[in-house]
Amino acid sequence: MTAAGARSVRRLAALAAGLAVLLAGCAGGPPQRGTAIEGPDGSDVFRAADSVWHRPIPANAPIDPRSAEYVRQLMVKPDRSKEAPVVSVNGYTIPVYEAAADTPRYRVVAGKDFVAGGWALPAVPIPDNAAPDSREDGHLVVLDRSSGCVYEFWQARFDDGAWTASWVNATPIDGAGVYPDGLAARGTGISAEAGLIWPQELAAGRIDHALAFATPWVRRDAAVSPATTSDGRAAPDVPALPAGARLRLDPALNLDALGLSPEQRAIAEALQKYGMILVDTSGGLTLYAAAPQAYTRFPYPVEWASSIWADIDEIPFDRMQVLELPEPAGRPAVAPVLNRCTQDAVHGRGPGPSTRGADPDD
Repeated sequence: MTAAGARSVRRLAALAAGLAVLLAGCAGGPPQRGTAIEGPDGSDVFRAADSVWHRPIPANAPIDPRSAEYVRQLMVKPDRSKEAPVVSVNGYTIPVYEAAADTPRYRVVAGKDFVAGGWALPAVPIPDNAAPDSREDGHLVVLDRSSGCVYEFWQARFDDGAWTASWVNATPIDGAGVYPDGLAARGTGISAEAGLIWPQELAAGRIDHALAFATPWVRRDAAVSPATTSDGRAAPDVPALPAGARLRLDPALNLDALGLSPEQRAIAEALQKYGMILVDTSGGLTLYAAAPQAYTRFPYPVEWASSIWADIDEIPFDRMQVLELPEPAGRPAVAPVLNRCTQDAVHGRGPGPSTRGADPDD
């Protein structure tokens, strides 16, 4: 058997193992507090001095004058029914894998021409057990701590011993988790790794960073820092938030009085202290958990195993506050902005005929 054939067999085994993880989650209980969770933990990335992810929100942070209007819109679905916030767990989220020194490396060519003349990364480490999210966005992230890089993919595929993706890029682990040129695997210029909920955090009962969220109500014509572009579709006459908007749960809210489950309590505390940042357009109001397929057993509460989404409607999201919105970001750079993780990229110059706003990224 060729090396590529052997890797294909291992990837099929990895997909089967991922299904087994979900089935095991249905049969067993959640991880006990204090027990080790075998799998990636990326909660420590993006700690640059200018990064917003690990920066607590000051108690006296200014609230946007239109905050109440934005939150009312946030709590309504496109069909005008009441919104029910969820965490994307078993689909429509981000699988994250850790690379090692002996991890195979691949040349990955981007299928979308967001950059005129094309874009390719020549040596991307991708573990043999890596598998993208099974939904249409096909997201995948690889943490390579040896090089200090986060590699991320949109619509990743493995076929005949080779990896391809509609888009691939990389950013430093110790950076801000933002692409100045807007060319992230998400359509807002914010890294797909940023703001995920990690099972180790829920097991510990503490999340020490801002959370990523998505909603249908994203303005199509504006983005604010930390976002550098927008994949929004809402017209300017709709009270929709710009990509990059940061919200927090009202710090005056008494969480003790809500009777929250341990998982929802940890999420609510993070929303009060660090808030949530708008990173994507979606079909409903959702936060994101690191996909369970990268773990040796289902790492979340057992009730999170039975559906794609986990309900978090015990948290009163109608008590969210929109922090004062910065001035809209300027148009992203017209040429790709390289960093130490992409200095060897093979690329053209300037924007290509495709644009992120034209490609659904739900």
